[in-house]
Amino acid sequence: MALRRVVKKQAAARAPGATGVQLGESSARARILQGAANVFAASGVRAPSVEDILRASGISRRTFYRFYQNKEDVLVALYRLGTDDLLDACRLGVSRETDPLLQVQRCIDAHLRNARELGRLVFVLGGEAHRHESPLHARRMQVHAELESLLLAGASRHFKQVDPLLFRGLTLALEGLTRLVLEEGDEGRHVTNASIERARRVMTRIATAVLAGEGPGVAPLPERD
Repeated sequence: MALRRVVKKQAAARAPGATGVQLGESSARARILQGAANVFAASGVRAPSVEDILRASGISRRTFYRFYQNKEDVLVALYRLGTDDLLDACRLGVSRETDPLLQVQRCIDAHLRNARELGRLVFVLGGEAHRHESPLHARRMQVHAELESLLLAGASRHFKQVDPLLFRGLTLALEGLTRLVLEEGDEGRHVTNASIERARRVMTRIATAVLAGEGPGVAPLPERD
């Protein structure tokens, strides 16, 4: 499962002995997160219990409660890992480009790669994060703000007074289009390469029109107040 790439990142960051943590912590956390990912992808986030996560991960209850207080703690940890991975991919892509259009394209690629590799889990966790009362919602808003700042910083070298809200709008459009791809792909269970490429073409058109569109009938770039 493609989530292993994210779980390995967690394990590497907590290598035994690197920070004095108890031996086996990285392995236990990784197994819990992998088990939880499988459970949430299969059954959503509401119905499963801690017991379901224990069975899926092969971890004892005592070990589970060494690291997490409840199911919601695991949910937040899993969502943070995924969003950290997404932000890292966007930062890397942006750092390799100087053209703001290509910087946006790298972020488009990162979002759609997540949809292709982690489709069902992205659909489930993303849907939960849309709920204002969810423990994931604040992190979703934080990710939006960080993406906005990242893209604005790159564009500011070319568009001195552009309104930051423009990049928040692009972020929301990208999130929404990615979610539509997942929904049409049996809620993330069967995402096709064709649907990913279609979304890439559409989102690239939107970004190009927003940042480079000029001529009669095209509204000017909104500026800061």
